[in-house]
Amino acid sequence: MDATLHQHLSAHERPVILLEGTRKLPAKAHRQLRALTAWLCAEFPRAVFRSGNAEGTDTVFGDAVAACDPARLELVIPHAGMSRKRLPSGARSVALEAMPEADLKRVVTVTRQARRDAGRLGDYYLKHRHGPSSAATSKATYLLRDTLKVTGSDALGLAPAALGIFFVNEAEPTGGGTGHTIRVCGVQDVSVATQTEWGSWTFVAGA
Repeated sequence: MDATLHQHLSAHERPVILLEGTRKLPAKAHRQLRALTAWLCAEFPRAVFRSGNAEGTDTVFGDAVAACDPARLELVIPHAGMSRKRLPSGARSVALEAMPEADLKRVVTVTRQARRDAGRLGDYYLKHRHGPSSAATSKATYLLRDTLKVTGSDALGLAPAALGIFFVNEAEPTGGGTGHTIRVCGVQDVSVATQTEWGSWTFVAGA
């Protein structure tokens, strides 16, 4: 495992590793996530870690990165003022709403490739994002934010993800925003590891 992971990430000068997952994170998993994050931080000192700043898995991963080096943490959020209380000091945050139209259209295209109905929501967002907020624009904002975490954006200074590490809800592993992000990783040929894979890695299993 170590050799394959090193070989994959060494192809990137500054690899971006996604660390995220379900909001319904079991308490017993916190220690594993912290052990995994500490190992990744030490083993890949040039890596940047990206998450979405949601409660649950994202928060545990983000706090663990911040304990290592907050400057290596990128949080991609829907709106600039979102969840500021959970933003670790020194971490970088980037909001979807700051994305220029050309980059946004690309994100909508990739979102549609991941799932057609999600693409329709993206189209709706393009037309109505400057209008009054609605349930549809809110849902689209989160889906597009999840796509952006994978694709990156030149205009926002976000490199594409090189690897996605997730803790999924075992009852619904392909559901919600985490499931969408994993599908986007598939569209973008980004390698993915859930707890089924990384949970058996020696340094995590022995934590």
